[in-house]
Amino acid sequence: MPNQNGKTKDRFKESLNCYPRALREFFRNDGLDVAASLSYFMVLAMFPGLLALISLLALAGASESGTKWIMELLEQSLGASGQSSGGDSQQLLDTAEQLLEGLASQAGGTFWTILAGSLGALWSTSGYVTAFSRALNRLYGAPEGRPQWKRRPQMFLITVLIMLVAVVTLVLVLASGSVARGIGNIFGLGDGFVLMLNIAKPPILLIMLLLVLALLYYFTPNVKPRKFRWFSPGTLTALVILGLSVFGFGIYVSQFASYSATYGTIGGVIILVLACWISNIALLLGASVDIEFIRLRQLRTGAQAVDDVLLPLRDDTLIAKQELAAYKDLVHAQEVRINHGGDPLEDMEMDPVSGPKRKTKLLPMGLVAVAAWTAGRLNGKRVLRRNSEESK
Repeated sequence: MPNQNGKTKDRFKESLNCYPRALREFFRNDGLDVAASLSYFMVLAMFPGLLALISLLALAGASESGTKWIMELLEQSLGASGQSSGGDSQQLLDTAEQLLEGLASQAGGTFWTILAGSLGALWSTSGYVTAFSRALNRLYGAPEGRPQWKRRPQMFLITVLIMLVAVVTLVLVLASGSVARGIGNIFGLGDGFVLMLNIAKPPILLIMLLLVLALLYYFTPNVKPRKFRWFSPGTLTALVILGLSVFGFGIYVSQFASYSATYGTIGGVIILVLACWISNIALLLGASVDIEFIRLRQLRTGAQAVDDVLLPLRDDTLIAKQELAAYKDLVHAQEVRINHGGDPLEDMEMDPVSGPKRKTKLLPMGLVAVAAWTAGRLNGKRVLRRNSEESK
């Protein structure tokens, strides 16, 4: 009988080894630099995304309560250990409050006006999702095969889906008092629904974050995992890192940071970019963990997933076009070289160490060597014959 305890222990060790390997792969793929580039797109997408969120909340009648809840969440995050915010954190809160008030004032008008503005803002927000898909392709080692006309609408639909999940969840979380009681009366629960909703708010937020991460990890890269996972090691890892980052960053900003004293009003922008960078590091680390667990499952089935995971591509149309374009460029370069006096039979290759060098022609060099050897043998025989005749 096999030792089940030993087998379980080995599988547990194999799973734990995924985390240090994921960290090594993260740095091997220049994860810090990739997270920095994603921070640029996140900052560009943040304000249109907030505008779209507030506009959709306005359609649901929860715009005012939504902005108030966001401010309360920021105050709790930046006020470390229950202390009042000050310095850099207070400047960041003031900037956020002005921004939210300005966005709330723009999120008005008729239903169709708000809807059109929301769609336009969501299209701008989808730029971050598109950049995130490129980052995951790099972690997977997969080329991008989706044409631009196909990929951008897909990223836009993913952005819309994520925003709808956020809006529905926020409406449920913000529903209180008469609104929650009215929803409870519809289902025959009455005041009991208000109590249930208050208890369920933290799990609802947790599920919302996990769902958003799962949508990003599953749909954005140009590889197709076997099945969609709400709860995966990667999503849980990213959520834990995000939680620890928010806590640690709140303490840092409220107690140790001094950007406002050094940079003045631009200090809040620096803090915002730093927060985006830390958040993207957490997201990429979570994706790396998911990739390593996919690799582990494939290795356990005997698949050759030692270097890269073996997943089918969603689309390879762009790959074929890029290969054809590279071939055309090569042919054009050869034509230019030959037209300017280059040898048509001469081939060139690039040595990554010493630079360009001539490719060795084995056949011509072999023929020259054989001819030289034959001439040497004949000359040697001629010399021996002459010496023997002279000796006689």
